[in-house]
Amino acid sequence: MEINNCEQYVLAELDYEQRRNERLVAENNKLAKQLDAMTKRAKSYKETIDRPKTPIEALADTVMREEMLTRFSYAEVTDVKGAFSGKLLGFDEWCHQAVRLKPLPDDISEETLIRFMRDDLKAIYDEQVAKCTE
Repeated sequence: MEINNCEQYVLAELDYEQRRNERLVAENNKLAKQLDAMTKRAKSYKETIDRPKTPIEALADTVMREEMLTRFSYAEVTDVKGAFSGKLLGFDEWCHQAVRLKPLPDDISEETLIRFMRDDLKAIYDEQVAKCTE
């Protein structure tokens, strides 16, 4: 369509913007459906994670954590006192002492292991501190 006057120009612009708006509405609807599907999937994952563990799952979790402590740290035998100073080590320093001589898988750093096992390491550390301060 050839535009000859202002009215035709305005109508052409209006038509263009209306088609653009329809495309945006269709894209928005598509994205809304994707978001809804992702939200449902995330809710399903959260329900699975938050559900109470069965006895076998709880046992497996405990055994896995104990095995990780044994395989990747010397936490059970690392003294909470410095070897040369005899002063009580801070928790973070003790953690690094406990894991530094154990080989870790290539993609896991000491920091990652310590962060993951923090509660278990803290329980061992607190127990050993309690023994040495009695």
